[in-house]
Amino acid sequence: MNDVEVDRRFRAAWEQALAEWAAADPARRAAQAGCGLSPDGVTVPLFGRPYLVTHPGGDVSAGGAPAHVAVSILLLHYLLRADGVPPAGEWRAFRELPDGMFYAASFAQRAEAPLAQAFGAGSGSGDGLARLRAAAAVAGGLSLELADAAFAFQALPRLALAVLVWDGDEEFPAQASVVFDAAAGHYLPAEDLAGLGGLLARRLTSGVS
Repeated sequence: MNDVEVDRRFRAAWEQALAEWAAADPARRAAQAGCGLSPDGVTVPLFGRPYLVTHPGGDVSAGGAPAHVAVSILLLHYLLRADGVPPAGEWRAFRELPDGMFYAASFAQRAEAPLAQAFGAGSGSGDGLARLRAAAAVAGGLSLELADAAFAFQALPRLALAVLVWDGDEEFPAQASVVFDAAAGHYLPAEDLAGLGGLLARRLTSGVS
């Protein structure tokens, strides 16, 4: 990744992550993050797609193609922050996570509102929920007995999140919530968790007209 490819919005975070990764022990970081280690680097699956993170250079790619700098930063942060704590098996709203309140309003607008708009039928007909089920099946979601429809997604080896949707009707608008495993703060800071939720929302809504 050269200087031209790095948006100035990401430069400081990217350079800091690269410096910390270069000084890190890749074997320990891979073990703590639940990732595979090879002579080529550490393999980190993101929503099932494997990304290779080289060490010490910190180049991030998938299928030989360089990753977007935002994805590169997220994966480097995951490797650097992971402490090996097992998943809690309990869901938490974004605002309940460490520092989540600071980003809660923008997270609701960036991730949750688009999901409610895309998958809330608004008439109680269930069409929106059917679209959610179809999109979640394509994205590898696991059905949950929550809300009117809900699906869990393994975003990273030790970090899961879920989408919950309540269908709307004539009196109440549709609602959507993105929740995280309660141990999520052991693997990413709140800003990256917000980005992860936004990424999932875009994946699910990208095929919705």
